[in-house]
Amino acid sequence: MTMQQFILGACAFFVAFMLEHLPLPELLFWLQPQWALLMVTLLVLHAPRAYGLWLAVPAGLMMDTETGNVLGLHVITFTVHIFLVQLFIRRLDGFNLIQQMLMVLILVLAHQLVLFWVSQVLLPFPIPVSIWSPALTSALVWPWAYAITQLTIRRLLS
Repeated sequence: MTMQQFILGACAFFVAFMLEHLPLPELLFWLQPQWALLMVTLLVLHAPRAYGLWLAVPAGLMMDTETGNVLGLHVITFTVHIFLVQLFIRRLDGFNLIQQMLMVLILVLAHQLVLFWVSQVLLPFPIPVSIWSPALTSALVWPWAYAITQLTIRRLLS
């Protein structure tokens, strides 16, 4: 991993975690996308050799401390997510925008389901997990996040 990739990843995570805490009105609280998960997807998609499964540990631990969950809960879910992104990386590059949005919807749904199952097993009082609304809003935000990432990478490489 080069220093430029490291700085780009650190800036991307800073923006993602800042957007995770974006204050929303009570009505829109359940419609907040999974920004950290989208950034992990974008980083793994654009630089699969630099950002692999190792990314799940720091990102998951940061997400656990940010949300106040059991340490390791998001590490497990991010590991599954990164594995699925690496498994379907060639297909994601070849898909058109609608197919990519559907794949992001499925990946975020899988993340939410694993988060729900693990919290059901580990916690005495499981946290309520909204499964559909973060997946739908993440899929709707995907084209914008993908386009911004493409423009940033082109600008940095030129």
